[in-house]
Amino acid sequence: MSRLRAFLIALTIFAVAFSPLLIPSLNMGTASNGNRAFAAPASQNDNGSGDDDDDNSGDDDDDDDNDEGGDNSGDDDDDNNDDADDDNVDDDNGSSDNDNESMMPAPVAPAAPAVPVAPSAPACSTPGQEMTFASGDGRVTVRVFGTTTESLKLSIRIPVDPASLPVAPGPIAGGIVFQIVAEKCDTALTGVPVLPAEVNLGVHYSDGDAAGLNEATFALARLDTGANRWGPSMKQANDPPANYVSATITEMGYYVLYQRS
Repeated sequence: MSRLRAFLIALTIFAVAFSPLLIPSLNMGTASNGNRAFAAPASQNDNGSGDDDDDNSGDDDDDDDNDEGGDNSGDDDDDNNDDADDDNVDDDNGSSDNDNESMMPAPVAPAAPAVPVAPSAPACSTPGQEMTFASGDGRVTVRVFGTTTESLKLSIRIPVDPASLPVAPGPIAGGIVFQIVAEKCDTALTGVPVLPAEVNLGVHYSDGDAAGLNEATFALARLDTGANRWGPSMKQANDPPANYVSATITEMGYYVLYQRS
């Protein structure tokens, strides 16, 4: 009897010690077809990471990758690319923004328009040296020859409103009406009406200026302010192929390019 009691005591201790290991294997039931069925383990496909996804990491998201983000990329954000932000654009040049577009440079304000520079005052001619003065548009030039013994400064003012002057002796070519003003640099004398030596006056015109006119009859005329009428310049030449008319003059004042009748 004492041996039986000792055996029962030992069996009870054994059962108590190994019951945690035996209980899972005993958790079974009977299926409707009479076969034995075992309870399914918890639904997870990873390697015991302790989360609810199918990856092999211990991240806190519910996706099937091995990172900490809710995407399928190899980073820890919630997008589907490999950069460190939450947008869907790769390579943000080191930025960690959270938008879904590329970083574009800020628009550059258009440059302010250049301020036109006023033409500098014409320089004075040097006795013994040839010098050419020109209008701002380049259509009218006055060449002072080296034989001139005085220092001169010439200004060419163009355009001049033809309506402010007497009617020209013929159709005006391209509206070319201008004024020549002379100064003596060595005496500061202004408004010199007649130069001490001849100069060459040249006028360039365009095909548009000559439209509807006969270039072969183009001429230059000067306004005689005393008589208030135009008179043809002396010693002039016409070169229609070059669109150029020139004259040798000494008198300053208003000039016009026109078609002779």
